[in-house]
Amino acid sequence: MDTFFLQQVLNGLSTGMTYVVLALGLTLVFGVLHVMNFAHGDLYMVGALIAFIAAAQHQLPYGWAVLLAVGACGLLAVAIDKLAVRPLVARKQGSADTLLSTYALSLLVSEAVLAVWGPTPQAVPGLVGSVDFIGITLTYQRTLVLAAGLLMVASVHLVLRHTLFGKQIRALAEDRFAAAVVGIPVRRIGSQTFVLAGVLAGAAGALMVPVLTFSPLMGHNVLTKIFAVVVIGGMGSVRGTLVCGLALGVLETFGSMYFSATVNLALVYVLLLLVLLFKPAGLFGKKG
Repeated sequence: MDTFFLQQVLNGLSTGMTYVVLALGLTLVFGVLHVMNFAHGDLYMVGALIAFIAAAQHQLPYGWAVLLAVGACGLLAVAIDKLAVRPLVARKQGSADTLLSTYALSLLVSEAVLAVWGPTPQAVPGLVGSVDFIGITLTYQRTLVLAAGLLMVASVHLVLRHTLFGKQIRALAEDRFAAAVVGIPVRRIGSQTFVLAGVLAGAAGALMVPVLTFSPLMGHNVLTKIFAVVVIGGMGSVRGTLVCGLALGVLETFGSMYFSATVNLALVYVLLLLVLLFKPAGLFGKKG
């Protein structure tokens, strides 16, 4: 098989793995709280920002930068949950109110970062070096993105299937009222799920920023794509998130060789529209 083709596939898979991790957090939040978190992309951006501050400005080892980004995004997720989600989600129009409140917070966070750090993209040091195999070169950083992404997806799957916390999440996703009746702490599990999604987003940002460079707008740029992954794969479907996230990364990589970024994004919109028109439950979702 042509090595150039394989090279692009591997590059696309590393990008797609970022979409998978981000969309997985969004899927968990939607499944448990039945809300779409518009600030999810900004958690990804803040994870990248913390990695930039730690590794580029303060020359801390990259591993410490990732850990700091994960911790910071976990704390930011706690704040978003307390300010914009928990007080509103129980209302009659809670889903709509929460969507608007997280959108407002998204604008506040992105504009604040833009005002302080400016719009200029900033390089972030990551792992140096590459792996060469049968003419294919994969940088250590992209290898780390793939390996860490797979580890996070597998860990979330194991948690959902084999822990009490995971069983409680699945119970809430299935029937929130019934879960409350049998004694599951609905509010606490919802908040913990929101924080878990924030941690995943922060890790994705810190892992991918050495590949992409940091920009205050990177959260907004990725948000549409991960919404598309969630909807096309099927709301609440981890398998759909994995398949569609990886596929989008590969298609985007090949598309960038022939089309501009604007045209690539337009193709995502077209695909999203077609799925909503002809298979609204998503490719792997369940009706209802």
